[in-house]
Amino acid sequence: MKQMKHITRNSGVMVMIMILITFLSLFFKNIGITETNIIITFILGVLLVSKFTEGYMYGIIASLIGVLDFNFFFTMPYYSLTAYRPDYPVTFAIMLIAAIITSTLTTKVKKEASLSSFREKQTQILYQISKNFLQAPDFDQILEIGAKKIFESINHSVFITVLKSSNGLSEPCILKTDENEQMFYNCDEIRQTIQTNKSLETKNIIYFPIKGLDESLGVIGITCLNSSLTIEQKSFVEAISMQLALAMEREKISKKQHKAQVEMEREKLRGNLLRAISHDLRTPLTGILGSTTTLLEHGETLEKDVNRQLLVDIFEDSKWLIHSVENILSITRMDDGKVSINKNIELLEEVVSEAVLRIKKLDIHHEIKITIPDKPIMIPMDGILIKQVLINLLDNAIKYTPHHSIIKVNGFLKDDFVYFEVIDNGNGIPDENLPLIFNRFFTTSSRRGIGLGLAICKSIITAHGGVISALNNENGGATFRFKLPLKDDTHGK
Repeated sequence: MKQMKHITRNSGVMVMIMILITFLSLFFKNIGITETNIIITFILGVLLVSKFTEGYMYGIIASLIGVLDFNFFFTMPYYSLTAYRPDYPVTFAIMLIAAIITSTLTTKVKKEASLSSFREKQTQILYQISKNFLQAPDFDQILEIGAKKIFESINHSVFITVLKSSNGLSEPCILKTDENEQMFYNCDEIRQTIQTNKSLETKNIIYFPIKGLDESLGVIGITCLNSSLTIEQKSFVEAISMQLALAMEREKISKKQHKAQVEMEREKLRGNLLRAISHDLRTPLTGILGSTTTLLEHGETLEKDVNRQLLVDIFEDSKWLIHSVENILSITRMDDGKVSINKNIELLEEVVSEAVLRIKKLDIHHEIKITIPDKPIMIPMDGILIKQVLINLLDNAIKYTPHHSIIKVNGFLKDDFVYFEVIDNGNGIPDENLPLIFNRFFTTSSRRGIGLGLAICKSIITAHGGVISALNNENGGATFRFKLPLKDDTHGK
């Protein structure tokens, strides 16, 4: 049907042009124009036919029509295909040869111009595809971009499927010229294309392999039910398949590099943890061992106050060890990806109260004041992890403030966020340490610690889609503040 429309259109254009040229030549004859100019007019007609039709055939037919018209209308005897003058056959032959050469050259120039335009368009598309591939975040986006560009350029239905790590085929990315069109691709033919790493042309589909460095990565399928692909279109699809292969190989290498980087970071973390454990945990363990040895060997002879102080030391060292071990376990679980954010709707008052109650069991020398709105505030969060954040912040405040200090815990609602604040009245944070305090293993020389508590706080708040910060108060002391979104936009992590 499409081919028939193509023939009908070109034939109509040819007939119309030759009729107009004939009438124009008759007009020239009536006003006394010579036969030489009329011959040139018919050659002009052949030139126009070659310009506005496709293929060599129509120009050649127009050349024959022009010679016959000239013989019929403009040579003696008129309105007859008979020619009396002996030089007319030579004139007709030269006119036909000139018309055919003109038609052939015009068609060739037009074809070359069209091919040049097509190649320029291909180059622009390939350049754009290359840019889009660089910006694509994953394999699925890469395949979608490739399928879309092929579909837009050659106007044939297309699908792309790639090999998965398990050697199975991925779900194909399909774009159709007609939503009701059936895609007759065959999995065996796809596998044959991958194994041979060569194009495979069947009755319904042409398969193009996506050639990687060592093996085929997948297959591009182009339907050819109504019309086959031209040589230029096949070359274009092969060029896009090469771009696809490069993008996919680059993505694979990027993932391997990222995985290697993660492994290096994990190894670095393990090394730092081992150093921290061997250095920082040895001191309290040594203290506990010394105190218990003293109590066991000399407990009956020691004064009551000395016994009590030794027990207090054991208690403090044990408390510090428990808190440190919890932080170490938390940070390693996060790096291994074993901690998930299980969000539930939690009441602000309950989360803050439970965190404060737990910290009070470990410390009786500080006063903690809670300020929260009277109106209940419900927040989507992982209550256990947010309590751990508050406990770490309160423990940090206790470490850096003297006994009988007041620590404030505030909670309030502002601009679709719930804010939490832990405020102390200690000496504050040195300005040079403010940008570093949430880094792993950052500690001050004046206090013992592994330096994981605040880093864990930042990881948990970031996983909730929130932000945590620290600042110094105008009247002394420091404020640790974090905010959580009132609406759950993270869907868990």
